[in-house]
Amino acid sequence: MAGPLKYPHMYPYGVKTLTPGQTVVEALEMLGSESTFRLEPLESSMYITPKAAKYNFRGKERRWDVVESHASVGVVLYHKDLDAWIIVRQFRPAVYATLMREAEAAGKPKPSYSEAFTYELCAGLIDKDKSNPEICKEEIMEECGFDVPLEGIREIGVGIASAGTQGSPHVMYYAEVDSSMAVAGAGGGLLGHGECIEVLALPFDSCQQFVLDGKLPKSPGLMFGITWAYFNKLNGSLGAPRKATASGTGLQTGELVLQSVLPA
Repeated sequence: MAGPLKYPHMYPYGVKTLTPGQTVVEALEMLGSESTFRLEPLESSMYITPKAAKYNFRGKERRWDVVESHASVGVVLYHKDLDAWIIVRQFRPAVYATLMREAEAAGKPKPSYSEAFTYELCAGLIDKDKSNPEICKEEIMEECGFDVPLEGIREIGVGIASAGTQGSPHVMYYAEVDSSMAVAGAGGGLLGHGECIEVLALPFDSCQQFVLDGKLPKSPGLMFGITWAYFNKLNGSLGAPRKATASGTGLQTGELVLQSVLPA
């Protein structure tokens, strides 16, 4: 439990680690010194291809820089026994690069790697000859350590990732897990691929406070997915209706009353 002891602020709103031997502390040890981090021109990549899009607008040629990339999936996971959402956290080099650029512009030293760990949904690229639910099942096992049946993975919607540059579909799914689905030794990502993923349990009743806390680095997919599932749990669309606690929503839940306002 090194993570919660050394970085308690990184476990807010009752968040608990489900991978006590693979927390932020262990990931930082593997990363080493921030002094080794550097940015270089991209010569080639298996995952993205930068291009310049040319098109006419009002009779004039315009240019827009785009990035060709794979479509992706994301999965909202609810743990029935823990009454919690299963989310992941990992170091994101792109986030650190932005933080480093901002620090340099402000004349400050390089930030700590710990500032570039983001909260996210379990997710993965659509880059295999498999159906989307099969990719979701594989990612859930690889990242979170649960063996979810294919029939338990439900599509909930499709968004566009980084519409200004990437424009690839991001397909979102929902699934429920319980303790019987946990696979010993699974989860945490692939260390050989440079992944050190911490699996976290976010309590159901505090998820909206978590989502709305702008100080916590998190993905838009997590914000939408958890909020969608939370309110669908409350209204009974995902099982028996739930009752929200006043302290848990982080939102105004009372009746909205319109009142007349007299002129001054």
